[in-house]
Amino acid sequence: MYYSLYNLILPIKKSTKYPYAIMNSLSGAFDLMETKDYERIQALKEGKDIPDRELLSYLLSRGYIYNSLEEEQLRLSSRWNEFSEALQDTPPQVLLVPAYTCNLDCLYCYQKGIKHKKDLISKETVDAFYDYLEERYPTKKPFITLFGGEPLNGSIRQKEIMNYIVQKAAKGGYPIAAVSNGFDLVSYLDLLQQAELKELQITLDGPKAVHDQRRHTAGGVGTYDRIFAGLKEAIERGIPINMRVVVDKTNYESLVELAEALEEQGWLDLPAEKFKTQIGRNYELFECYAAPQHLLGQAEHWAMFVELADKYPILKKLHTPEFKGIHYLVQTGELYLPSYDTCPACKTEWVFDLYGDIYGCTATTGQDEFKLGTFYPEKTLNQQSVSEWQERSILTIPECKGCEVSLICGGGCGAVAKSKTGKVLAPDCRPIKEILELGVNYYSDNLLNMGF
Repeated sequence: MYYSLYNLILPIKKSTKYPYAIMNSLSGAFDLMETKDYERIQALKEGKDIPDRELLSYLLSRGYIYNSLEEEQLRLSSRWNEFSEALQDTPPQVLLVPAYTCNLDCLYCYQKGIKHKKDLISKETVDAFYDYLEERYPTKKPFITLFGGEPLNGSIRQKEIMNYIVQKAAKGGYPIAAVSNGFDLVSYLDLLQQAELKELQITLDGPKAVHDQRRHTAGGVGTYDRIFAGLKEAIERGIPINMRVVVDKTNYESLVELAEALEEQGWLDLPAEKFKTQIGRNYELFECYAAPQHLLGQAEHWAMFVELADKYPILKKLHTPEFKGIHYLVQTGELYLPSYDTCPACKTEWVFDLYGDIYGCTATTGQDEFKLGTFYPEKTLNQQSVSEWQERSILTIPECKGCEVSLICGGGCGAVAKSKTGKVLAPDCRPIKEILELGVNYYSDNLLNMGF
């Protein structure tokens, strides 16, 4: 018997009857285990034979063991086809950057290195953008995310060009979304609602005192009150909100006070399609952060959330962590489809900017070394570079081929990988097993009640 490469055994601390779970990201199987079964499976992993034919038959049916390595490889190829089909069905997202400038001066900003780009998109470039979309997507229309910089800057010139962009989106039948700091949001709501508005992503980094210290204007003026007023107006209009919080060691505990402020407004009781949250890490991408001692690793970030949520249950209402598919398992009884690639660049995501330049994803936007082509004033595309991004998967990254978590990690972020190694076909390794372990313990009551 061949013990699957993709088996992961995770301890469940609260359970005496089922102190372990086993999952397999290739087959999609997940089971709770008693100690005796754990010991037998460990023996199998070590290459020993076990006499329990019934257990062997079950493990074989679940994809935890195979008759041979070749049998697992065939399944790996088969599920790649499933993944590819699902990827083809994923609605494409294109991002439009009307400006790289911003009206805030946050303590962190991954675009600090491109602040020298201070122009505003022209109508000619906007027209070229929509012409490009019509040519590239003749039947399956993408949705357009307005990105920056700050796309919703309240200056008269920017509002005029943004009105032009949104009206063209409405005329062309393109749904829109926007990623904004929310400072001028109130003045943009009528403008944005001229088109089908999928969602607004707005950032609050804590309660007023904390947020204002982290996200302020260049003159040091706090922004919390204006952003909160914009959120309130948008929610009253029924506009879907994706509220993001960027955390590090300095503001993590203030999540509790922020959650209480949102609860007071009744926003935490709204359905997810109207109000959802992200809790993202402050981290280094292309620029070194001034205070790296404040940054959190991925596993450390979620371990801190678990610890804090245990003390303050309102955080469980503020945010529902995914833990790399464990929450999805709790909701559906199934694991995610194996992820052969988690980098959207040049597949489900493209970025177009005010200079007529094309990039593969949000992380590389505005970074000249990642530029892939132009859509204005002429159409060009570096097909060799694009192909490299499109070919990126765990099947083409050498380091991923023998990795037990590769079908969950999907090779990680291609931009980070290239920044670190100079190669697109390199891994951006993530602490997947540690995060999964946090997840099965965070949702252990749910999993035990489901009786896997």
